[in-house]
Amino acid sequence: MFIPIPLELKHSGTRTNVPTVNAALIIANVLVYLFGWHWSVGPGTNLLSILTYGFCHFGFWHLLLNMWVLWVFGKPVNRRLGNGLYLFVYLGCLLAVGLFARIFLPVGLVGSSGAIFAMVTIALILMPSALVETAYLAVFPLTLLLGLLKPPKYGLNWFVRWGITPVPALWCLVLIPLMQFCSLLWHAWYFGWIWSWTPGAHLLGMLCGVAVVLLLPARITMGRRSIADVY
Repeated sequence: MFIPIPLELKHSGTRTNVPTVNAALIIANVLVYLFGWHWSVGPGTNLLSILTYGFCHFGFWHLLLNMWVLWVFGKPVNRRLGNGLYLFVYLGCLLAVGLFARIFLPVGLVGSSGAIFAMVTIALILMPSALVETAYLAVFPLTLLLGLLKPPKYGLNWFVRWGITPVPALWCLVLIPLMQFCSLLWHAWYFGWIWSWTPGAHLLGMLCGVAVVLLLPARITMGRRSIADVY
């Protein structure tokens, strides 16, 4: 078992005020959870569900983790794109994943993680020199692999290991989809080839993020300002 939690997207430059749209999206997700509204997208659901599903969550921890990741990675993307374009991109990715789920998935889908993984991908591509400060917990046997990369200080750490480490953005662009793909295969194998659509939605969200970057104008992707200025 390996559990990574991003803490901060670190980059040189002066931080500015909190991006408005990113904060508003987080507030909207929290309000939907608190008022107990439930919308999912899947076969036979209302057409509006291809958007509303992205503001619903299975429980408190599902909401908390998604909103934290959106806070960490959504801020720099919001600053880079501006409020109007950021809202358009976020909702567009949400709709793309929702439309796919409605057409192709045999079960309902809820949660904003597809769009959030798109924002993560956009942030990592637009800021390739950034470092993702990451807290992690690793349990045997993955601790053996970590031990080969960096020998532990204590014998216990061969079985359980934790810490905080900076991970280069370009590494994250490889590790995140790899972990999601492995999760997809492991779940299918363990449960008798019953597929989990959660990592699939995450991977689809990342593909949406790549597509967005390819479609963005050069003034944003290359930037007349330095990358440091947008974070």
